[in-house]
Amino acid sequence: MVPHLTFEEISSEDSFNPLLIDPSSPFTQGYFYGDWQKSLGRTVKRFLIKSNNDVLCSLQLIKYPLLRGKNYLYAPYGPVMKEFSAELLASLRQKLGALAEEENAIFVRLDFTPAPNEAQQALIEKFFNRSPFCTYRSPYFQPRTEWILDLKKSETDLPKEMNPKTRYGIKAAEKRGIKIEIIDRGILKYFDDFYALMEETAARNKFGLHPKEYYKNIFANSEGRKDAYLVVSRYKGRILVVDFMLLFGTTANYVFSGSSSEHRNLMPSYLAQWEAIRHAKKLGCAEYNFGGISGGIDVRKEWEGLTFFKTRFGGEARAHSNFYDIVADPLWYHLYSFRKFVKKIIL
Repeated sequence: MVPHLTFEEISSEDSFNPLLIDPSSPFTQGYFYGDWQKSLGRTVKRFLIKSNNDVLCSLQLIKYPLLRGKNYLYAPYGPVMKEFSAELLASLRQKLGALAEEENAIFVRLDFTPAPNEAQQALIEKFFNRSPFCTYRSPYFQPRTEWILDLKKSETDLPKEMNPKTRYGIKAAEKRGIKIEIIDRGILKYFDDFYALMEETAARNKFGLHPKEYYKNIFANSEGRKDAYLVVSRYKGRILVVDFMLLFGTTANYVFSGSSSEHRNLMPSYLAQWEAIRHAKKLGCAEYNFGGISGGIDVRKEWEGLTFFKTRFGGEARAHSNFYDIVADPLWYHLYSFRKFVKKIIL
């Protein structure tokens, strides 16, 4: 360890706030997100690297199980870095290598924020292995590209950047009788409606869900923290869409959405998104994060429809870091990578 750097494990939320390093830090490095993961039975580790009292790096790691008692540790969009220096990266490499051995982990995967430039990548690769691209796909790894809308623009200017068909969809939903309600208190009352629509959406689009209690825990956690709002779309009193929006720092994050298969021709999701954007702007948010899209180094055919929907609201793509690994068990790491490679070919 470099003498003037200290590596501290954190167990108190008061001592762990990545927003102090970067106000646009992703919510997946927020303390509460680790608590969400704990509700699924996962181990969470949080660390700070300091120089005297100056926090240079904030890191939240989540432990994911593999076969035969093995596991890996992953930092979703983390660590959050104040700087990229050889000393800091060497300290991070040394400590996380030791942690991997303690946790019987095959590897530790890092997902640096902010995304490093070319010079910083070259420095990172002196200490960490760039992950094989075939291992990028997992329900647990964060998307490499997100879609971001700048909310500093006026409410008049925002629609001008939308695709004309999106503007049409918003107006058509209003004319056809879609009503929108913003719920920022008592969101738990809407949980059963939300989850029923999530199940319907998952069945329609063929994706899996976490256990119901996971989502209910998130609603309860967010209701207590007052850091979320729902956008509820109705037609003749019937709920057609529920969007779950999470506030973190200066960003409003579009995290979950459940929608009915009925009355989709009324375009309730278009109006729901627009009202979610307007409400985020009223709250003073600087950005609206639509979440992951297909693009950049991670093109996904199964995300084409969702990407089409998100990008037509205007905005721009934000590319994230390559994944970087600390390999603790080379044999198992090779087997893990080979299995991912074979699966990628088959799919």
